[in-house]
Amino acid sequence: MSVHHARRVSSRPPNTGATALADIDTSLWVRLLECHNRVLADLRKRFDKECTLARFDLVANLDHEDGQTLAGLSRRMLVTAGNLTGLVDRAERDGVVRRVADPTDRRLVRVYLTPKGQRLARELIPAHTARVSELLHGLDGAERRELRRLLGKLRDSLGVVRA
Repeated sequence: MSVHHARRVSSRPPNTGATALADIDTSLWVRLLECHNRVLADLRKRFDKECTLARFDLVANLDHEDGQTLAGLSRRMLVTAGNLTGLVDRAERDGVVRRVADPTDRRLVRVYLTPKGQRLARELIPAHTARVSELLHGLDGAERRELRRLLGKLRDSLGVVRA
C-alpha cells in the first residue's frame, strides 16, 4: 500500500456495519469488472483473427440450440434486438448463418448455422473452452465450483434470465 493511499485510508472514519459492507460491495464490483475485462481481453486477443467474440457467442448459442428466433437469441445473448440484427446480418453475409421463415408462424424468422458455421463451432468451441480453463488455473476445482455457485446465486438474485 502506498503512503498516499495509507493516508487517504487512515483519514476516513472507521468502517463499521453498513459502511464496511458497502466498501466490500464496491470492491467486489470492481474485482468482478477487472476479471471480466481481463478474460475478455485475453479471449479477444486469441480468437479475433478467426471470429469476433460477438460472433462466437452467436455461433455457440446456435450450436447449443439451432433455429432460434431473433428475439430468443437477443434474450439469451443479453444484447439488444438492433445489435443482434446487425450481428446476424454480417454472419449471414459471411455464410456463417442463414435466416429461415418459421413454417408455422410467418412473422417469425429462425436463425440456423450453415455448414461453414458448424465448422466454426467445431473448431472454436473446444479452443474457447480450453482457454477459459487455462485462465481459471488460479482456482482449484472446488473453488471453481464454489465461485460458479455463488455467481449463480448472485445472478438469480438480480433476476437475470438463465442462459
